Amino acid sequence: MKTSHLEAVLFSAAKPLSIDVLMDVFDLSKEEVEIYIDTLASELIEAERGIRIRVSAAGVELVSDSSSSEYVGHIRKKEDKLSNAAMETLAVIAYKQPITKAEIEEVRGVNSDKVIKQLLSRALIAELGHKDTVGRPILYGTTDEFLRSTGVTSIDDLHKELDITNESDELNND
Repeated sequence: MKTSHLEAVLFSAAKPLSIDVLMDVFDLSKEEVEIYIDTLASELIEAERGIRIRVSAAGVELVSDSSSSEYVGHIRKKEDKLSNAAMETLAVIAYKQPITKAEIEEVRGVNSDKVIKQLLSRALIAELGHKDTVGRPILYGTTDEFLRSTGVTSIDDLHKELDITNESDELNND
């Protein structure tokens, strides 16, 4: 196998591919697949290509290089952007998940029906089940699509990053 084969498979995929899928496609061990991923990532950087490899909880995928963001941004449609209310709701869900709609609204102080429907339709959040209380309200949490779109490898990493930012802010305020 060549790294160009890995690049072609990742380019052709409509979504991130797991290491297991890549192991099956190329009939390689996990260690061999990881070596090919690392090698391709290095090749793309050394050749100053406009794409990079991103590995997240959702899998392995090709993404545009951040240095090209100004140009790539021109092709993004306005409807792809989330409103401030959607971003706020998504942040609450990501940090406090699993969480009910009532708990989200308690934090935000406003009705969140429309925003939750929007986030569900974009597959950034999902219904995780029901809370074991009166009325059995739906519990919401983030999805692999959320992780993929933010470039975060896991919710634990997001919490660690937020905790570091909060500690830094507290030190700067002292």
